[in-house]
Amino acid sequence: MKIAVIGAGLTGLKAARELSEYAGVVIFEHDDVGGLVASYEGVEKFYHHCFRDDSYLLEEIKRNGLKSKLLWKTARTGFAANGKIYPLNTPFEILRYPLLTLSEKIRLARFTLRSRKLNYEDFDDVGVIDGIREELGDGLLERFFMPLLRSKFGENAEKVSYAWLLGRVAIRSNRKLSGEEIGYIRHGFHQLVDRMAEGLEIRFERARIRKASKWEVNGEQFDAVVYTAPIPELGELAEKLGIPEIRYQSSVCGLIGAEESLTDNIYWTNMVDRLSFGAVIEHTNFMPFDDYGIHLIYLASYSTPDGYLFNLNDEGIEKLFLSDLKKLGFNTDSIKWIKIFRAKYSGPIYEKGYRKKITPYRVADGFYIAGMTSKPNYPERSMNGSIKAGHEVAEQVKKDFL
Repeated sequence: MKIAVIGAGLTGLKAARELSEYAGVVIFEHDDVGGLVASYEGVEKFYHHCFRDDSYLLEEIKRNGLKSKLLWKTARTGFAANGKIYPLNTPFEILRYPLLTLSEKIRLARFTLRSRKLNYEDFDDVGVIDGIREELGDGLLERFFMPLLRSKFGENAEKVSYAWLLGRVAIRSNRKLSGEEIGYIRHGFHQLVDRMAEGLEIRFERARIRKASKWEVNGEQFDAVVYTAPIPELGELAEKLGIPEIRYQSSVCGLIGAEESLTDNIYWTNMVDRLSFGAVIEHTNFMPFDDYGIHLIYLASYSTPDGYLFNLNDEGIEKLFLSDLKKLGFNTDSIKWIKIFRAKYSGPIYEKGYRKKITPYRVADGFYIAGMTSKPNYPERSMNGSIKAGHEVAEQVKKDFL
């Protein structure tokens, strides 16, 4: 039996690894192995971390002999407003935060506790703006949640389902008084990617898929195709297979190496002010500085495939980013280098009614889809969800053929 796996991200690697025990498997990948977890000089192009309840990811890390390198730390978060960065971790810091009233802070705390008890799927058809406004009012919406939404969805923030927010609150169960506990494989997730890919046949070419007597990929016949790449790259085949149209957002991420820190021991800072990036993630405020010898800072921005920022050249993006860093009081002269990374299809936009568009694993005889549009990645994509989807689609293929 021959199986083609399209895409060498976490889902594709996981599916290929499990299926290779029973069949001949070929992976087709036209970009870097690892997908969104791909690295530059040993550092992820896009920020990554994991959580204590990421059971599938943690098991994969253990299976690949990397458990001893997994570090857990409390990550501090903050908000940047009017050129100043405010830490928001301890009760004292939250009480001192000037952009929210005391009553708003109390309502926010109650909302967080109550949200964990709700079934977020029941709110899939409710817009996130309407849900927050009804539950918490305009003040919290504008001064707290809109910066969060813009940091994750950019210009698509107002289209998002309330289920996404409730689901996000529900999975964040490891928060302590001092911050949120998150994990990272010391020296990079590329180690996991490399070990998952080891021994697999990977062809670095764009896959052209067609159905003849069997499924064909680049003219070669296969008994089954497992598609783990973005749905829009399927082109007309997606419509022929009856796959609903799913809108994706794009990512633009600046990775900076600097001699000075920007956020003073804060890992994740959301921008209240409208800047060219929605969040600052200072990696070396999470992992040991000595591992890198330089401060590593991500500037995260989300757009659409046809959006202005995504289609701006690297020089133009750098100019915007540096200008806005100065507004935060950062000494840009301390920057030693900056790299710009883009992902055209970095994730689905979890719009109202998105749950109805979740793709089943088997969409036609011998053709399977898994990845960011699978159930394990609803209502928030993650490395854990991607690995789980890879495992589940492999189980579906084995059930159908073996």
